[in-house]
Amino acid sequence: TRHVLNEQSRHPESRGDFTILLSHIVLGCKFVCSAVNKAGLAKLIGLAGETNVQGEEQKKLDVLSNEVFIKALTSSGRTCILVSEEDEEATFVDVALRGRYCVVFDPLDGSSNIDCGVSIGTIFGIYMIK
Repeated sequence: TRHVLNEQSRHPESRGDFTILLSHIVLGCKFVCSAVNKAGLAKLIGLAGETNVQGEEQKKLDVLSNEVFIKALTSSGRTCILVSEEDEEATFVDVALRGRYCVVFDPLDGSSNIDCGVSIGTIFGIYMIK
């Protein structure tokens, strides 16, 4: 966050929209990290009973992570379109909350490895709509 704020201050023409968007992504990442760390205690391990667009069975943490990032990105007020690996169709942000960024993401990449203790992560692509 400090690096992003320092970079923003070097560009006086910046409106801070990208900084706000990144801070909401960071917030979502922190929440998902906490959920993954407590998954066993919170009964978040296992299948959710749904299938994603690739035909993979979704895990409970996949579904939770997707919901967290949709809410975090929408509430930033800086996004207009959200495209998640977990959803069949894009999410179009309500006009009242709409910004100028499109975010594509995999909310919990490697979730099939959670039970093994192997690395997992979140992947984002951020595009400005002109």
